[in-house]
Amino acid sequence: MVVLGIIASLFAYAWRSSSFNLLEVIAAFLFWYGVAVSLISFPLRAAAVDFTRYVRTVLGASVFVVYLLVHVLIYGFLLEDLLSFTGRYSYTAALGASVSTTLLTPPSAVNALLALWYNPWITITFPPIFSTALSLYSLVIAVLIDVLIVANIGRTRELGRASSKGAGSRATVLLPALGVALGASCCLSVPLLLSVVVPSTAVIASATWTYWVTYFLFPPFAIFILCTNLYAVNRLTTSRQA
Repeated sequence: MVVLGIIASLFAYAWRSSSFNLLEVIAAFLFWYGVAVSLISFPLRAAAVDFTRYVRTVLGASVFVVYLLVHVLIYGFLLEDLLSFTGRYSYTAALGASVSTTLLTPPSAVNALLALWYNPWITITFPPIFSTALSLYSLVIAVLIDVLIVANIGRTRELGRASSKGAGSRATVLLPALGVALGASCCLSVPLLLSVVVPSTAVIASATWTYWVTYFLFPPFAIFILCTNLYAVNRLTTSRQA
């Protein structure tokens, strides 16, 4: 699926459309579906199993919904700024939603791959002050991070119960809890600062690289932190229960 998505994105250059390119939509769905299935099937399989258990609780379901909404909205604001920097986005004062795509030029394998991180995006506008651009990438990566956060919280609570009778139980639970907080906050704090707290018009041209780094690299980094933390929590829980 991932390879098919990249190939479809390359062929999208043959379908020249200024606002909507169907091949870009198909390419993005194939690519991100393949990425999600591949991750859930192998490296995140244990996390997915834990997630299905803990998301049924009130705490797990609440965390899942709240984080998903916050992540998608914040990265939507960030993508809106990125598209504005490149002249591919213009604010409209009309209430509504629309689906758009873009072709990154010049045509190349690198640009075809990068386009999968943007396409397609849904522009949602509530005038006069609210507008955001939601991408398939931000939605898929939000779900993956959400799975890890819920799994981490559930396993940390189990660790707390397993350690409640031993000495230093608070210290045992504190570090995994901090790992969850770090993994979730590092993915949201900087995007929130860039896209909401600091107006995009106040950012000088030489600082726009921070937007690109945040959009492309922070979510994978959060996944790495949360995976590492979950692995450590699982080992601690197993040792405590033994």
